[in-house]
Amino acid sequence: MSETKNSLLTPSQKIHEEITYSTTREVDAEFATEMVRRAKRLIEEDRHKDAELYLRQALERVPDHKECQAYIAVCLAGKRKFVSAEKLAKNVVRNNPFDAIAYYALGRVNLIGSRRGSAFRNLEKAHNLASGDAEMEGAVKELDPRRPPVIRWLPRNHFLNITFGKWRAAMNRGK
Repeated sequence: MSETKNSLLTPSQKIHEEITYSTTREVDAEFATEMVRRAKRLIEEDRHKDAELYLRQALERVPDHKECQAYIAVCLAGKRKFVSAEKLAKNVVRNNPFDAIAYYALGRVNLIGSRRGSAFRNLEKAHNLASGDAEMEGAVKELDPRRPPVIRWLPRNHFLNITFGKWRAAMNRGK
C-alpha cells in the first residue's frame, strides 16, 4: 500500500515526507534521551517503579533505544525481578557488545542480585569501554565497592585494612 502511495507522489512531496519523517525521529530520540535522564535520577533515589514508567514511555516512541532497555533492566532488578532483569540486560549486551551502558546495566543488575563476581567483571568491561565518557566512568567507579587497601603494604584481608576500610567507607558516606 505504501509503495503505491509513494509512486503517486511528486518528487517534492517525497522530499517533504522524508524530511518530516527524519524530524520526527530526531524529536523522538530527544524525548527518549530526556526520559532516560529523568529515569536515572529516579533510579539513584531508589524509585524504580517511577523510573520504569518514564523508560516505557520512551520505548513507545523509540522501540530500539538501547539505553532505555538497559535502564529498564536496572529497574526490574530494583523491584526484585532478577531473572527478567538479567535476561533483558544480557539481551542488551548481546545486541550492543561494544556499549558501556549495556555492561554497566548488567553489572548493576548482578550487583543488586548479589552476584559480585559477575558484577565486577561487567563493571570492568563498562569502565574499559567508557574511556573518555566522564559520566559513565564516574557511575562505574561509584558502584564499584572495591577500594585500594588503606595500608598498602598489608594484604587486603588483614584485619587492620578491613577495620580502616570500613571506617573510610563510613566517612565517605557521611559526605
